[in-house]
Amino acid sequence: MKNSSQFNFIGDINVQTMQRQCGIFIGEENNAIGWSTHGKENNVIGGISGQSNLLFQNVSILNDPDVIDTPIDDRDINISFENPMEDASSITLGSVNVNTMEQNSSVFLGNSHVTGMDANEKVNFSQGAIFGNQNQLLNNSNTNNDQDFIDGIMEDQDIKIANLR
Repeated sequence: MKNSSQFNFIGDINVQTMQRQCGIFIGEENNAIGWSTHGKENNVIGGISGQSNLLFQNVSILNDPDVIDTPIDDRDINISFENPMEDASSITLGSVNVNTMEQNSSVFLGNSHVTGMDANEKVNFSQGAIFGNQNQLLNNSNTNNDQDFIDGIMEDQDIKIANLR
């Protein structure tokens, strides 16, 4: 038998930047089971966030001639069980502020059960991400030459078992 719980969120949620497979879970009962993300990402400049960023006279070259690059075989088995016994909880929050959430980041508020978060990725950034205010990049030259002969093979076959109290 579940006991009662009380969750009060009375404020604001402020998020500046979220990357791949990020989440903000707010509530009395949060269940994140079997998360999975896969990918390959090539960026010449990347993400730019904020205000008044200046990129001036940049030369960015990303050459990615693939010979087998990033095959991902992610066959997960997700099993979850719910246990009906749960303790009572009382949470009161005013606000949540998150500046930057990178890959596989999460903010869980409340009674949370998290299992199975998975991220497989190969990334080539010639410049990379730029966060913040008033950043200046002047007269840069960036080169990323990724001569792949089998690169980033990820075979992530998990059995993920969750016991939800």
